Amino acid sequence: MRAWEDIRRDLAGSGLNAVGVADGADWQDWLPGCRAVVVVGSGGPALWTAFHAWVQEDPRRLTHEPHPLDRFVRERLAASDAAGPGRRWVFADSAQDPPAPMQPLALAAGLGWRSRLWLVLHPDHGPWLGLRAACFTTEPLAVDGPLRGPSPCDGCPAPCAAACPGAALAGGMLDWRSCADHRAASDSCLDACHARAACPHGAASAYPPAAHAYHHDKARGRAALCAALGVDDVVGAAGIDRRG
Repeated sequence: MRAWEDIRRDLAGSGLNAVGVADGADWQDWLPGCRAVVVVGSGGPALWTAFHAWVQEDPRRLTHEPHPLDRFVRERLAASDAAGPGRRWVFADSAQDPPAPMQPLALAAGLGWRSRLWLVLHPDHGPWLGLRAACFTTEPLAVDGPLRGPSPCDGCPAPCAAACPGAALAGGMLDWRSCADHRAASDSCLDACHARAACPHGAASAYPPAAHAYHHDKARGRAALCAALGVDDVVGAAGIDRRG
């Protein structure tokens, strides 16, 4: 069975560059005998860069696949030969049933703190962290989290709240209903989350506009990516899970 050090190195080369380990004691329902959970994420634009090169090699990967980024992540994990006895992989995508509790796992694995936006706030990448997969394992691994000490949100003047055109952070934490109501009534947030973009922590890791649009709304972001590559989207927006 392949060692985790080698797996981490391979995944980082594909943009899956944020990996943490949580204690497995609380996750026996997911894998009896679980001793650790390896949580895999992507920080900054590295995953998008690798994904963009992958679809450029063969645009059919984009135009004929409902969730091409999800497929890319699964293929990268398969290529790293990360499966093995005593390991159960779950994914943060629409095909995962039951849905994996990715945010609690990421917090337990030390990948960051919960932010005002309810996103995991990574120590280096800030809110520009995507949670992609987790492996429940019976292997005894050193645990990385949860993180100790104050979150960068503590004492922050909250430019995220000021930047939100829907005032969805007026109460201090994101109000999902206010966010959804504003997006339904206005075009101001079609391609980006202004609050996320305004966070000063990890600003150097911000996604490029095309990636931000894709993660913000998969259907619109997918259409924009197809247009940028000059290809017709065979699948289209029908049936696409819009969550990024």
